[in-house]
Amino acid sequence: MTQKNMTRDQRKAAKQKRKAMMKSILAIILALMLVGMALAPVFALETVMIGTDQMLVSDVTIRMNSAEEAVLEDYGAYIDFMMDTVSESYYKSIPQRQLIDGAYKGIFSVLDPYSTYFTPAEYKSFNTSIEGEFGGIGATITEGKSGYVEVVAPLKDTPAEKAGIMPGDRIVRINGLDAKGFTTEHAVSLIRGEVGTDVTLTIMRDGHTDLLTITITRGLIRVKSVDFEVLDSGVGYIKLNDFSEKTNAEFDAAMAHMVNNDIDKLIVDVRNNPGGLLSVATYVSDFFLPYNEEIVTIDYRAGVDRLYRANRERAPLDVVVLVNKGSASASEIFAGSIQQSGQGTVIGETSFGKGTVQNLIPLTNGGAIKMTIAEYKLKGNYQVEGNGIVPDILVPSIRGIDVSGLAPIRPASQNTSLNIYAAQQRFNLIGYSLEENGLLDNATRDVIQAFQRQKGLSITGALNQVTLETLVKHVDQQVSGLYDPQLEAAVAYLTK
Repeated sequence: MTQKNMTRDQRKAAKQKRKAMMKSILAIILALMLVGMALAPVFALETVMIGTDQMLVSDVTIRMNSAEEAVLEDYGAYIDFMMDTVSESYYKSIPQRQLIDGAYKGIFSVLDPYSTYFTPAEYKSFNTSIEGEFGGIGATITEGKSGYVEVVAPLKDTPAEKAGIMPGDRIVRINGLDAKGFTTEHAVSLIRGEVGTDVTLTIMRDGHTDLLTITITRGLIRVKSVDFEVLDSGVGYIKLNDFSEKTNAEFDAAMAHMVNNDIDKLIVDVRNNPGGLLSVATYVSDFFLPYNEEIVTIDYRAGVDRLYRANRERAPLDVVVLVNKGSASASEIFAGSIQQSGQGTVIGETSFGKGTVQNLIPLTNGGAIKMTIAEYKLKGNYQVEGNGIVPDILVPSIRGIDVSGLAPIRPASQNTSLNIYAAQQRFNLIGYSLEENGLLDNATRDVIQAFQRQKGLSITGALNQVTLETLVKHVDQQVSGLYDPQLEAAVAYLTK
C-alpha cells in the first residue's frame, strides 16, 4: 500500500469516525433536551431564574413526528459533509472540537439573543457569575440589536461604574479586537480576567459622535444583593442590586428595619438591576400587593401557563419604585406588578424591556444549552418584551452630562450677558428649557425664580452672586454623581 493510499484510508476512517461522533452527540443533545424539559419541575425548586443572562427551567416537553426525525438525518449528512469540506479544503487547520462547538452554536444563533450553546469553559464562567464572585469589571451585558454586545447595567461600586460605563453602551472593541458579532459569553470571557489586570473597551454611546476608549482595571466582583437606610427625610430606602438566592433573607432584614423604625413611606430602587430569580421577584413583590393579587403569568408556547399570585397581606407602606433602562427582567416583574395593580408609583426612565424566560440544560460534555421557552406577562396581559416598564413619572438620568462646552460663570459679575448665557446653558442641563441668548428675558427670570424657590434662596429673578454660586454647585454635583434627580423626585412625591 502506498503512502497516498494510506492517507485516503486514514481520511475515510476519520470521516466515518466523525460521522459516528456527530450522530452520537446530536442524539445526546436531543435526548437531554427531551429529558431535561420533561424533568424541569424537579430542577425548578432551585434553578428557576430570569434575567438578561440567566434562565428559567420550564415544564415544556418536545414532541417530534417521523417526518421531523427524517429531516434530522439529513442534518447529520449535511453537517458531516461540511465538516469534511472544512477539514480537507480550508486554508488553515481547525481543531475538530472547535468545529463541533461552532455547529452547536450555529443552531442557536438564529434564535433570540438569550438562546445559546455554552462550551464547557463558558458554562463554568456562567456558573461563576451566578455564584456572585469573580474577577472582572462588574457590568451586565447582553447581545444588542446593533451586532455588538450592549451594557445592561454597571453594578454598584464596581470598576465599571467608577470608570463611567453606562446602560446602553455598545462594546465595539475589547483590547483592540473588533467585537462585531460576539456572543455575550465570548465577550464576557475576554472582559473577565485576573484581578489587578487591565481591559480596554472601545464604546459606542448614544449622544456621542466619537467612540470612547475606556481602560478599566479588573477587580474582585462581589455582588451584595440588598442595601438599605432611612433617608434624612424620614423616607425608607431599599436598593435591590439583583434577585439572587441571598435576596430574600437580606430583604427581610431591610423590611424589619423599616418596621422597627416606624417607616410608612418607602423607596425601592431597582435601577441598573439586571434581574435574577423568578421566585425572588415574586417574593419581593408579595410585600406590596394585596392577598391573591396577580403578579405575573409565564406564557409558554407549549405546555400549561403558570400564574403567580400574592400570598400574604400587603405591608402598610406608601411605595415608589425607581427604574431606568438598566432595570431588566425580574426587576421589571417587580416594578410592573406594583404599577399594574395600582399599589405604588414608578419613577425614572423606561426599563430595559426583557420579557422572556430561558431554560438551562447541562450537557454531559460539560457545556449547556440556554434557550428561550416562554414569555412573561403582567396583570392586564401587559407585554414587557420590547416595551419595558414605562414610569408613571418620567425623570431622566443625569449621568453622562457633557460640560466641556459650557461657558464659564463669574459669580461676582452677576447679571452680565456672559453669565446669563452660561446660566441658561446650565438650566437646560438640569431639565429646564430656555433659549440660550444671553438675555434676561421673562422666560429666563421665571426659571431663575423657580430655581431660587427650589433652593430656598431669596426669590428675585435676578442672577445675583448667591444664585450663580448655587447653580454652579448644583450642576457640579450632578456631573460628579452626588445629585440624584430620580431619587429626589421620589422623596418629593412621598413627602408632598
